[in-house]
Amino acid sequence: MTRAADIDRPDVIASGAGRPLVLAHGAGGAVDLNFGDVIAALSARRRLVGVNYPGSGSTPRQSRPLELEALADGLVAAAVADGHDRFPILGLSLGCAVAVTAAQRHPDRVSGLFLTVGFARADAQIRLVVDVWRHLAATDPTTLARLLVALSSPHVLSTLDPAATERAVVDTAASLPDGGPDQALLAATLDITTDAAAVSVPTTVVVAGQDRIVLPTTTRALARTIPGARVLEYPDAGHIFTPSEASTWIDDIGDFLDTHGL
Repeated sequence: MTRAADIDRPDVIASGAGRPLVLAHGAGGAVDLNFGDVIAALSARRRLVGVNYPGSGSTPRQSRPLELEALADGLVAAAVADGHDRFPILGLSLGCAVAVTAAQRHPDRVSGLFLTVGFARADAQIRLVVDVWRHLAATDPTTLARLLVALSSPHVLSTLDPAATERAVVDTAASLPDGGPDQALLAATLDITTDAAAVSVPTTVVVAGQDRIVLPTTTRALARTIPGARVLEYPDAGHIFTPSEASTWIDDIGDFLDTHGL
């Protein structure tokens, strides 16, 4: 049974035309923020559908804790309401857990999973980042933005002079959704190990080799849990991809969809 009604007035983002690809965004993100490049590149031949979690986009923030099942059910309900009976899901970070949960709860709907920088359960790194994130979100959002920039890949940080660093901090602070702390808390407390082990649809897992939010070893552990999952390694990538890394990612998404006829 879907539980879309559990999310108050969900903000559904849909664009493009063609076969569907459903988008599950990350904690502290939003559909347009996390998947803007994907939407721009694929909307000429794909129907892209996503839902902003409570506190992102125009979905109201909830007073109650977020539930992974409600996010998964709401995502599936939005895709079905858009006219699609069966569809693959592209997940990013927390969105990977949403995608896996959707596949487990709606096996008749989910046809494939492309999971990017995800995890089955939080490790010490994720828990510590979330603890600091939630504290700074309540007390000093600008310093939170500095922390998130500081967690960029070494390659990205090496390209930032002082002025570019400050621009990155300002841009990051402006993009922080009100519901980010709630989404981060869910990320730090979930455990989808059992559901991941039961995945039976084609699955690819992308590992970012320089990720300092979701460690590459943690994403590889997710991949090992999913039967038959293919692993793609992006050795120099951090949690947020550069434009060139995003271009490779989009090509890999397209190859996955084409290979499996999704």
